[in-house]
Amino acid sequence: MKKFIWIHILGMVWVSAQSSFEPLLDATALLNSLSPEQKEAISFALDDPAKTRWHYLPHSSFAREGVPLSEMSPEQEEKTYALLEAYLSESGYDQMQQIIDLENYLAVAENDPIKRDATKYYVAFYGTPHRDSLWAWSFEGHHISLNFTVSPNGIAFAPAFWGANPGIVPDGPNKGKVVLKNDHNWGLELVNSLSPKQLVKTLVSSQTYGEILTSNQAAVEFIVDNGIAYSQLNLSQKQQLKKIIDLHLERMEKPVAQKAQSLLDAENWKKISFSWAGKTKKLNAHYYRIQGQSFLIEYDNSQNNGNHIHSVWRTFDGDFGKDLIREHYQKGKH
Repeated sequence: MKKFIWIHILGMVWVSAQSSFEPLLDATALLNSLSPEQKEAISFALDDPAKTRWHYLPHSSFAREGVPLSEMSPEQEEKTYALLEAYLSESGYDQMQQIIDLENYLAVAENDPIKRDATKYYVAFYGTPHRDSLWAWSFEGHHISLNFTVSPNGIAFAPAFWGANPGIVPDGPNKGKVVLKNDHNWGLELVNSLSPKQLVKTLVSSQTYGEILTSNQAAVEFIVDNGIAYSQLNLSQKQQLKKIIDLHLERMEKPVAQKAQSLLDAENWKKISFSWAGKTKKLNAHYYRIQGQSFLIEYDNSQNNGNHIHSVWRTFDGDFGKDLIREHYQKGKH
């Protein structure tokens, strides 16, 4: 387990780790390994519109900014994964790798190695680590979109999208494997623990919407159809709901999740809601949503007869570091 120490020097955030991982140094190491052409392709201004242009579609369906793994040398790819390892927890890093590996499964299952390419995951930087006290970076491809904003006041990691196709591997040597196992199982366990009276409050639609409602929007707003309130759950159900929320933070290293944790600590938990749409059994289309005053979690498993998972963590005021950026410039009187 990596242990981090936060030190503020000259207005910048530095993180040191007993394991020697240091996010700023990892980012700089990657940038320094790039050719001039690669560096130009991977680097953008902090306010570039590309920063909030994101998606979780395959690379053939949505053009990404930055440099893909396919255009990196083995050394550069290794430095990219070192950067990801510095931000993601062990479980988050493992899930990321498993999601990417599903592209290899799909390439064989669909006989389409061009569309399903595990090397088409892109890295982009907005602002320059070490030179700028405020900067951002993203790692994105099919079913992964990780967006980090780094400032002296913390790290934002929203939107953070995780998907899996298939949700449950139907055949081959990994038959039965569920990459996003806890997202998948814990939601079903919670909805099936509800009493008939609770379920009436929770069920907002007898059918799913076919997708997460917020899709790839650059900004999200509070969804008014709330389902059941946290205060209306019994103790074990409350614990289960909290486990699902914590799952999204636990994919990040603790210093990376610190700001998101502070949002949860400030929440009025009585008003956090849990909503369900669709069926309540595996391999049947279903959807759930957990929503507070500051955050939104959506989970959709509609496609492929309930075997294609989309899951996302959003914050109403902090996606793409909006609140961090605003706070930074207010303090700096820019």
